[in-house]
Amino acid sequence: MRKNQKIIGLFVSVAMLLNLAIPALIPVSSAQTMKVLNRSVFQPGDAVRIEIMEVEVQSKLSAANFNINGDYTIDKEGTIFMPLIGTLKVTGHDQESLTKLIADKYSPYFSEPFIKVVPLIRMVLIGAFNKPGSYRIDPDESLWELISYADGPADGCDLKTLRVKRGGRIVIKNLLSSFEQGHSLRDIGVRSGDQVEALFKDRVTMRDVIDYTNFLVSLAVLYIQIRIMND
Repeated sequence: MRKNQKIIGLFVSVAMLLNLAIPALIPVSSAQTMKVLNRSVFQPGDAVRIEIMEVEVQSKLSAANFNINGDYTIDKEGTIFMPLIGTLKVTGHDQESLTKLIADKYSPYFSEPFIKVVPLIRMVLIGAFNKPGSYRIDPDESLWELISYADGPADGCDLKTLRVKRGGRIVIKNLLSSFEQGHSLRDIGVRSGDQVEALFKDRVTMRDVIDYTNFLVSLAVLYIQIRIMND
């Protein structure tokens, strides 16, 4: 018994030492990579909204002549094309690093520009919406704002059935509370390419009522006929 207790104690001690030692063995570069992966990064098929404000033109070029502000779709190569600077590789960047990259690229033209970079993820609305389809949206916007892009829920939409599908599987259920409380898409946990689905309520039409009534009447008539025959 004492021997078993000593063995168990030895295992516990080794486990505690490993728990303390393993974090120290992770190189700084790995820790930095993990931090970057936890932030939003741009990927092909998404888009990026770029705004350059309060700029001072350094050359004879006029900022008014270039429509720089706008939404840029990221192509399959992971690039966008911007006025003056041309093709720009954006995949692998997060908001902070891409903002710095754009500022550096435009530095020959503008003096200390104020640059705003916003990721736009792809979301697909399917089911009981007025305009189901694919939309690009800021992940910090709410589920309600996403649905408003589709002109809101359709008549007969059952908001209790709101859910997120990914790769054909339901990954998030019961979105009604998030919908009502205005939680952001980022807080809900959606990813680019996810589908938001809502089902229609089970609706009973007047035609259904008439058909059901006729069916009951037919059963009643058949029952009476059988009783008459038996008598």
